[in-house]
Amino acid sequence: MKDLLQILKNKTTISEEDWLFISSKLQQKQFKKKEFIIETHQIEDKIYFIQHGIFRLYIEMPEKDVTIDFGFPNNFLSSYSSFLTQTPSVACIQSLTKGKVIFITQKDLYEIYQKTKCGESIGRIFAEEFFRYKSKRELSFLKDSPTERYLNLVKEQPQLIQEIPQKYLASYIGITPQALSRIRGKI
Repeated sequence: MKDLLQILKNKTTISEEDWLFISSKLQQKQFKKKEFIIETHQIEDKIYFIQHGIFRLYIEMPEKDVTIDFGFPNNFLSSYSSFLTQTPSVACIQSLTKGKVIFITQKDLYEIYQKTKCGESIGRIFAEEFFRYKSKRELSFLKDSPTERYLNLVKEQPQLIQEIPQKYLASYIGITPQALSRIRGKI
């Protein structure tokens, strides 16, 4: 939990008393490879902080699954629209490797908002992290080529990219696995 505390402290002031209350609401869970955190049509009621492992958020389509996000260590992950609206998720989250997360339920997060001095700030941090990431990804699809999107992912997570199957990487950057093979061959 030290990594999570450090990330939060880098963004806001947290008293020892507030951290004791917050940490009492945090839970840990381990996932086996290919285990689901959430499946389509379930309602998301948790936000996850990834301690270890790689996770994939994807939408099941009739012809193929579309990868819309990866979760890497020291990042937050959730089917966030479902979390906010408490409506069924349109996406699944599945572990690609063994993984370990810290999570908080929506009920506990809202209690932290109300009972701690830093609660609202923490909520803003979660929202800003998700927004920043989604905006960056959207902008990348508008201005970057598939090769640039691939190279950016490699630059951000060089040690972990090797553990992601090529078909998921290709889906994430919006191309076929064959096109990704050609990109890798040219690099």
